[in-house]
Amino acid sequence: MTPSLDWLLDQANRKLTNGMDPDVAAITRTVITELAAEGLPIGIAQGFRTKQEQDDLYASGRTRPGKIVTYAKGGKSNHNFGVAVDLFVYADGGKRAEFPAPPDPRLKRIVAAMKRYQMQWGGDWGSFPDYPHFQLYDAVNGQTKPLLGPRYPGQPLYAGAERMDRTLIRLIQKRLRLPLTGRFDQKLTQRIKQFQRQHRLAVDGIIGPVTWRHLFGARR
Repeated sequence: MTPSLDWLLDQANRKLTNGMDPDVAAITRTVITELAAEGLPIGIAQGFRTKQEQDDLYASGRTRPGKIVTYAKGGKSNHNFGVAVDLFVYADGGKRAEFPAPPDPRLKRIVAAMKRYQMQWGGDWGSFPDYPHFQLYDAVNGQTKPLLGPRYPGQPLYAGAERMDRTLIRLIQKRLRLPLTGRFDQKLTQRIKQFQRQHRLAVDGIIGPVTWRHLFGARR
């Protein structure tokens, strides 16, 4: 039996601790929700790690028995900055974790979903590819955090609302893979309601701050 979305999010929240960047946490929850709707249950193997935990992991295969699992010492992993997560697929109804590798189509779906929210994939690294690993940016090497999507305009968007920015409407339509008309029409309203049902939000066809956050995967 496939785990429920509530169970998946409860397990995820145990890894998305206070040390996590809130945007990374929001993106990860959004992707878990989206893929659960497609029948692909995703879990988090690693989120935030302290420098001490990183050093303990680094010791494996070196000063401690086991295989080498990381080349980063404490403070040299983006997990230490709370901007990275390692993901897996639940198997056997949530009893077992599987870490798919290329060419597994499940991995392709996870990568595509995470990259939609500007997450970098460890599988793209030329040396020592890390297939479960996703990070928002390279904090270790001083990379600047990217701007994640447009900011909420400060007032709800809905069919018939006055003075709506057509550029924002096009961004919403692009996010939902609709024609970029710039009009908040009935087709967009119905697609918003569908999106709200998928994410267990109030189904009203109105884009308020909560729906906006789920649309763009971050606390903007």
